[in-house]
Amino acid sequence: MSGKQVLTKELRVEGMDCAGCVATIEKAVGRLQGIEEIKVSLTAGKATIVYDERKVSLQKIKEVITGLGYSVREKGEEFEEERAGNRFLGLFRLGLVGILILLSWSKLPGRYLPFDIAILGVIIGGIPIFRDFYFSIRAKTITVDTPFTIAIIASLAIGEFLTAGVLVFWMLIGKIFDEFTTERARRAIKELIDLAPKTARIKRNGEEVEVDIEEILPDDIVIIRPGERIPVDGVVIAGQGSVDQSPITGESLPVEKRAGDEVFAGTINELGALQVKSIKVGEDTMLAKIIELVEEAESAKAPVQRVADRFAAYFTPAVLGAGVITYLLTGRIMTSLAVMVAACPCAVALAAPLAIVASFGRAAKKGIIIKGGIYLEALARINTIVMDKTGTITFGEPRVTDVLSLDKTDEREIIRLAASVEVLSEHPLASALVAEAKRLSLPVIEPEDFQTLPGMGVVAEINGEEVVLGNPRLLKERAISMLPEARLKAQSLEEQGKTVMFLAQDSRVRGMIAVADVIRDEALMAIEELRSIGIKHLVMLTGDNQTTAAAIAKRLGIEYRAELLPQHKVEEIKRLQAVGRKVAMIGDGINDAPALAQADVGIAMGVAGADVAIETADVALMRDDLQQVPEAIRIGRRTFSVIKQNLGEAVVFNALGITLAAVGILPPAMAALAHILPDIAVFLNSSRLFRSR
Repeated sequence: MSGKQVLTKELRVEGMDCAGCVATIEKAVGRLQGIEEIKVSLTAGKATIVYDERKVSLQKIKEVITGLGYSVREKGEEFEEERAGNRFLGLFRLGLVGILILLSWSKLPGRYLPFDIAILGVIIGGIPIFRDFYFSIRAKTITVDTPFTIAIIASLAIGEFLTAGVLVFWMLIGKIFDEFTTERARRAIKELIDLAPKTARIKRNGEEVEVDIEEILPDDIVIIRPGERIPVDGVVIAGQGSVDQSPITGESLPVEKRAGDEVFAGTINELGALQVKSIKVGEDTMLAKIIELVEEAESAKAPVQRVADRFAAYFTPAVLGAGVITYLLTGRIMTSLAVMVAACPCAVALAAPLAIVASFGRAAKKGIIIKGGIYLEALARINTIVMDKTGTITFGEPRVTDVLSLDKTDEREIIRLAASVEVLSEHPLASALVAEAKRLSLPVIEPEDFQTLPGMGVVAEINGEEVVLGNPRLLKERAISMLPEARLKAQSLEEQGKTVMFLAQDSRVRGMIAVADVIRDEALMAIEELRSIGIKHLVMLTGDNQTTAAAIAKRLGIEYRAELLPQHKVEEIKRLQAVGRKVAMIGDGINDAPALAQADVGIAMGVAGADVAIETADVALMRDDLQQVPEAIRIGRRTFSVIKQNLGEAVVFNALGITLAAVGILPPAMAALAHILPDIAVFLNSSRLFRSR
């Protein structure tokens, strides 16, 4: 048989503590015949592998990874207990080595022992170091720890036992610090995972029973009491509550929920009791998709991250070469070892991923899902925003904006009559009138007779009187006169992009109602925010008519292009990119898919619950709030400012450490301390992103 049988498998990998581990695994597994793609996430602790099972087995892939010294399990099997045990063992080993080094330095045991006690420290502390070195040699790879390990072995070979012990001590500290750093980055993902409750109460056979979250099925009725987390995506069928949706949407205030409203897993029912019919459970929930996106985002590397990875890959062999050259020039083995020890490629490799993962987690908590480092970097460079009108700048549905009485009829009565005329209609303008009457708690009655006149309006009989609702053509058709002042006022409203309807009762014009797709309040604030952070070029792209588009653009103070088809929006974005602009497109993720794909960054707004929209966009905003756009850009800019600082610190520390070691100022023991300083500097600088709000 010929052809491929391609499978995708996710494996949990334990033992990775820096970006060098990621590169080692990707390189080793990537060499296997039949591997289509491999993506390793340091912070998620997993490897996603696409492979042709006719050419390579999953068992062979696992053997390669374990052959590098890492532990492998399949998805769903976690390492928490093993991780905690390893952490305790590492700290115990470090403490024991430290004591032995101090005893060796004091020379007290030398009176009673025939050997330097530092050798015990090297043996006890060096077990994991020499183990990793063995695996790397067996796999024919050079890791970031290779120069350091060679220095330890060389120190032992020339009888510098105390130096070897000190090198082991500092290397153990470095490993513990790298593990701590990785764990700190993982915490952002772990906090999202912890949002899902472990158990839930459901109704089965007329009784409430508590079950594990994995046992909930679609269409189960879930009972959520005050203070409990909602375990499923579903619809409220009974009860009323106030739900904190911030874990999903980033909203600061709770949202009232009642029958018919949608709720999401991981959100908190603060007040009231709810009965929810489950729609999506487990890995199908919105929370699970967000966690998956945040985990996978690390794999979509930013250009600066790829450059740093390449630099780190060449840096380690270069350090080994520098050590050899130093020995050839000086003839001093200890100086040569100090050069190899002082270099810290991990700091360069960690400069980008730590900052990026910190930002992914922080953004997700704000309801902003960024699908990779490549898009974070693109956000940092955006200087032009183009946006759809309907559903993005506006609500996407007509609303009553103006009610004017023309004969002293009460404005509430005008709305009541208009809504009663339209209550049976399915026209969007009718929905706006009925919604306004409902908002004002006005009694609406069904008309006794109802007639639609296309292009003009409707005529109905209410309480035995004829009520007409429509445009001037309909009034003329029914021989109903209108004052010139009313015509002028209607014209003024129409110039603002509004649709005007006249209400006449018993052949007399009572008033007029203006309806429009209303601009969101937050749109005005968002545009001001964008200007304040330096985004001056703002363009609205819409398929709507020139009059409506011009009115909205004028109010917002932005440019516009009207009467555009989807392909015209793409052409407009291409035109902007051709003159060097970095463009972000904001839309709904479905109708604007071509434009979102063409832009440097496609931003879909209000996608909570919309799987297609989340998959389409580069950046997904979980709620309908344009103010999340400037926040996303600020996150991108902060992240890449920190990455540049990290790279600068890493390069300066490495250059200084290697130089001081090469001229003999730093002995190997002090060079080992210099080795971990860049890691600490990068971690502390990136930690600002974990704390930033």
